[in-house]
Amino acid sequence: MAATPILTNQFKKITTFVYILILLYIVNVIFVLKYKWDVIPIIVNVYLYVFSFYLIFNFSMIDIPPLKEEYRNLYRRFGTLILFAKTRVFPFVLVYTTTVIYTLINYLDKENWPWNPILELLDGRFFNTVFYSLILLLILKFNRRPKITLLLFVGGAAIYFLIYQLVFYFTPSGAVMSGLKIFQITIGLIMIAYEFMADKITVDARKIRKSIITGLLMGMLMYSCIVLTLIMLYEFTSFASYPQARSAQILMRLGYSFPLKDFKTIVTGTSNPYYLYDYIYYSRAYKRPVAITATEWENLILSGSMEVSNIIAFYIQYLDIDIQYQQLISYAERRSVDSGEALVNSAYYSRYMSRYCEKNMADMAERYGKGNRYFKIWLIRVTSESKSLETIPFLVTILTDINPLLSQEAYLSLAKVTGLDPAKEMKERINSPRVVASFMKFYRDSRKTR
Repeated sequence: MAATPILTNQFKKITTFVYILILLYIVNVIFVLKYKWDVIPIIVNVYLYVFSFYLIFNFSMIDIPPLKEEYRNLYRRFGTLILFAKTRVFPFVLVYTTTVIYTLINYLDKENWPWNPILELLDGRFFNTVFYSLILLLILKFNRRPKITLLLFVGGAAIYFLIYQLVFYFTPSGAVMSGLKIFQITIGLIMIAYEFMADKITVDARKIRKSIITGLLMGMLMYSCIVLTLIMLYEFTSFASYPQARSAQILMRLGYSFPLKDFKTIVTGTSNPYYLYDYIYYSRAYKRPVAITATEWENLILSGSMEVSNIIAFYIQYLDIDIQYQQLISYAERRSVDSGEALVNSAYYSRYMSRYCEKNMADMAERYGKGNRYFKIWLIRVTSESKSLETIPFLVTILTDINPLLSQEAYLSLAKVTGLDPAKEMKERINSPRVVASFMKFYRDSRKTR
């Protein structure tokens, strides 16, 4: 006698939904690659939740107890396991598979596809659909009225969402994160196992123990498979490639320190500021020295775009690393030609350069005269960050510039260096003789007291 065709019967109920989902996937691919319209992915995502909940609802309606006896008679000791796989494992695997396909589609226009979405999935992202579906399955087990079921589901989903957001807000790392990953996987498996074993939601000590053991074993196995996959990607993908670097980041966040050994070389080879952040963070977390030399820091800050150099400048200032002045100022001159706006807005790079103002003001003034508009504005802002009184004569000469933009920048910098605002107090123009005299008097008086 053949077993009751559970999967065939269930598939017949969702056939139309599956066809609609496939059609939405195709539309999503077209819009992601051609039109870049965010509305379609949102619609598909909403439909995924509807599809997942409908799927779980159908499987929850299966009368499990009589099937257990049938499957035991047909398959002996494996009967219950086969029934569990068909009625509980399969629907959740299908829910997660639809999420994986959706994620792969929505990363089609991103760099490093398909490794980018694959590694994000391995990191535990986009797992919420599965947990919301599990919450629905458990609540349906209570067999309450629709209104009560809906309220319980909304409440359970809200609590899970809050916990999930809090965990990622505080972003713990190390053994704590690994523990949370194992707990998340295990608790979900325990709930699925107990819901299947118990015909009703009751307290049954034997079934609870069995569910916990089953959940722990399966949870550890799944966690081990994830970590093993990440290790294989780290060890066997090409050096400094995206999959190697990203898998190293995830492993370090999970508490594994061995990627730090070669991660510095990945950082210096790619000049990626986000890799640099992780290298510094995890070096300190695992009590390892930040082994980047001054020469390597110099290469990092001078080899990338202005935006990247701005971020790296934050790190070298935080770590109090000294870079050659001539290299930094020459780099700024070059970037003023092709990335002028980025240079002007590079707050961290400007702040770091300000440490060289006092000893190099004459050279800066000479370069200012030869520089373009972006370089001049940037250099004025650098002087304001220095708070050095030696910048006052230089800024005063710019105060009377015929270019009102440069004159305004010079006044703002003078106000920041001196703490004065004579134009406001005297109700004069910012470049009036009285305002200029006020700043110069402050400079002369400050020299007398030194």
